[in-house]
Amino acid sequence: MKIVRPATIDNAALTSTSATETVASYSALTTYALAGQARDDVGHRIYESLQASNTGHPLSDAAWWLDVGPSNQWAMFDTINGTSTTATGNLDVTVKPVGRIDSLGLLNVDAASVRIVATDTIDGVIYDQTFSMVEDSAVDDWYAYYYEPIVRKTDLIISDIPLYNTPSVRAILSASGNPTSVGSMVLGQAKTIGGTVYGASMGIVDYSRKTADDFGNYVLVERSFARKASFKIFMDGSLTDEVYRLLSGYRATPILYIGSDSYGSTAVFGFFRDFNVEIPYPSHSVCSLELEGLT
Repeated sequence: MKIVRPATIDNAALTSTSATETVASYSALTTYALAGQARDDVGHRIYESLQASNTGHPLSDAAWWLDVGPSNQWAMFDTINGTSTTATGNLDVTVKPVGRIDSLGLLNVDAASVRIVATDTIDGVIYDQTFSMVEDSAVDDWYAYYYEPIVRKTDLIISDIPLYNTPSVRAILSASGNPTSVGSMVLGQAKTIGGTVYGASMGIVDYSRKTADDFGNYVLVERSFARKASFKIFMDGSLTDEVYRLLSGYRATPILYIGSDSYGSTAVFGFFRDFNVEIPYPSHSVCSLELEGLT
């Protein structure tokens, strides 16, 4: 089990050559119509006018403005997987995290391939790898190879970036000219707290609406969902106090939990609903984690 606390992103260092903004920056001199939109370049949010003839009212005035979500370039950093940074073609984003990082997570991805390039100001390129997002785990014979529809992975977890302080990290999502998007980008330093025991379980919490009328006819409204998982971690006894302290400090912090590098579905970006540490052996402890992801 690895945990990755997201590093702070240097706002001034974020660049994107393809994730364009379609909403203009707010201006106190502009008159906004009802439902007109403006972009806050400080908070990186989009606001919608609640009234006509909206002139000079600050975006913080709730009587005049409604926060409708993040701006396009910053949607991948708002900790909500359902809000995505999008591009009409390749999505090319460069960020500079503050502090040391060795891990990266891209969640809710729509792309055929992803290239990650990390650069240090002194040593130059320290990491350059391209990953196919085509899911081939279900292709077990030639018939499936030729006739099954192409399925893409929605998440990419990397934990082998050389550990450097404040490197520049570039992510290039490609899909042969088709639109690309990513819901969340998490950069940070991974910490291994133990080995995940077999018997782990994963699922989702679905917020879709399913209602039936008096005749049993259902109306289905698709909404967001969140991952959930249950893990047991077998860890060295010397880590017991450290893991207890660490998890207690993360009780209200979004964290990327990686249950196993072998199964992408064990990656949960969210929070723990409950954790419990047992000491059944003199030299080893067992930690139980109940996780719920962010939508």
